[in-house]
This record gives sequence, C-alpha cells and structure tokens, in this order.
Amino acid sequence: MPLPLRQMWVLLWKDLLIDLRRMEHLLAMLFFALLTLLIFNFAVGEQGGTHFRYAERTAQRLAGEGLPADTLAALAPLKGVTFTTQAAFLRAVDGQQTALTPAQRILVLQASRQSFMQIIAGGLFWITFLLSGVLGLDRSFGQEREHGAMDGLLLTPVPRGVLYLGKMASNAVFLLVISLLVLPLLALLYGVELRGVWAPLLLIALGGIVGFSALGTLLGGVTASLRGKEVLLPLLLFPLLVPLLLVVVQLTDLVLQGEALWEHRAWLQLLLAFDMVFLIASYLTFDFVLEA
Repeated sequence: MPLPLRQMWVLLWKDLLIDLRRMEHLLAMLFFALLTLLIFNFAVGEQGGTHFRYAERTAQRLAGEGLPADTLAALAPLKGVTFTTQAAFLRAVDGQQTALTPAQRILVLQASRQSFMQIIAGGLFWITFLLSGVLGLDRSFGQEREHGAMDGLLLTPVPRGVLYLGKMASNAVFLLVISLLVLPLLALLYGVELRGVWAPLLLIALGGIVGFSALGTLLGGVTASLRGKEVLLPLLLFPLLVPLLLVVVQLTDLVLQGEALWEHRAWLQLLLAFDMVFLIASYLTFDFVLEA
C-alpha cells in the first residue's frame, strides 16, 4: 500500500477508535436523526392528508394486477404529477382517453394513493442527514482542538492533504452509518417502500456523503477555533450545499417512486461534478486553512 494511503488509513482508524471507545460522536448523530424524524412524524402525521401520485412503481404494481399494457401506456403522461384530491386525480385519468372499467378505476386509485409523508420522504431523509451531519462535523474537529491533538498532527511528517483526506474519510464513514440506520427508520415511520431500491439509494447517499464531507470537513476546520463556531458552520455550509442537495433530493424521490437510476444519467453526472469540485477545491485549500 502506498505511504499516503497508509497514513490516511491510520488517521481514519484513529478517529474510529476514539469514537468507538467513547461513542459520543456516533450516538449524538443517531439520536439527533431519530429525534428529527419523530418530530416530523408527530408534527405532520395524518394532517398532511392523502394524495394521489401515478409513478413508475404504481405502473409496476398495476401491471402485476393484470392491467393491460395499452392502458398503462395511456396513463404514462400522469407520471410524477401529484393530485391533492381524489376527484382531480380521476378527472386526469379520464382525460387520458382510457376505457377503464369501474374495477380498474378503483385499482388505479388505490395503487396511486400515498400519504403526504410518503411523497416528501426523500426530502425528509436529506433534512435529517443535513442536520445530524452538521452536528457530527462540529464534534469531529472539536475533539482535536480541545486536547491539542491538532497541534500534534501538524508536527507529524504527514502532508496536509493527507490529513484532510483522513478527516474527511472518518466523517464520511460516520455519515454512511447514520444513513444506513435512518433509511429503515424512514420506512418504518412513514411507510416508504424500500424493497428493490436499496442499491440505488445507497449510491445516491454515497454521492451526497462525499460532497457533504468534502466541503464540511474544510469548513469545519475553518470554524473549529472560532468563537460561535456552532452558528458559523451551518451559516457557511448550507448555502454552498444547496446545488448538491437539490440533486440528491431529486434523485432520491425518483428512486423511491420506482424510477430506474440509469435513466437519469444527467442528474448523476451533475452529482459527480459537484463532488469533484468540492473535493478538489477543499483539498487544495486545506493547507491554507490550517495555517490560518
């Protein structure tokens, strides 16, 4: 293994061992994520009402129920459109010139019914991820500054870029663990169907984690020694993350609705571009952050 990779692995293992012994970092993020999901569940719950959305997963379910292929093709223009009332949805279905029997109309209606929380589940996941992730970034540099460990790291013959990559990798591992724990909670609390979409969801989560950790690690280092860092970090981080969050929320919503991820390559390329820009820019500027 090349020396930089070994050095990065040592830094990553150091952070993991410290947290596995104290469990402060991971538990704080996990409880904060759980609390956020519970608050949204109790605050909105059934008050969000029932909506109707014809999606790819709806079409797959109807095909399994024996609905003819030509009928499904006629309903295709409705994909992705959300209707707040049953009457509006049925008018839209009738407007597609489909000769549905009463039994088929009921079947389409039942298959398209979703709660408000199911529709916004993708956005809720990333809100929870964002808030708990900021908490993790703040604590990751705090433990280095509190005990003078950062000064010791700077005295080692390790390139500053490797220090950045090691800290970023440890933040990414913690965020990945939180994502793996939050997704089942999301399915349990909001009734989101995750069967068959774990692989694309994890790919999207990994892309979001890389971009968030790349930029968050840099800004966490900037604000670690400043007064009021708990406020400054989100103020600096959130505006810069808006493009990345728009992409991952869109991709997550598409996947949860049954869309194939490979059909949306433009969104994936945009996610990769954001990750590369954040990673390269943060890597190149981290040396100046430490000097400051």
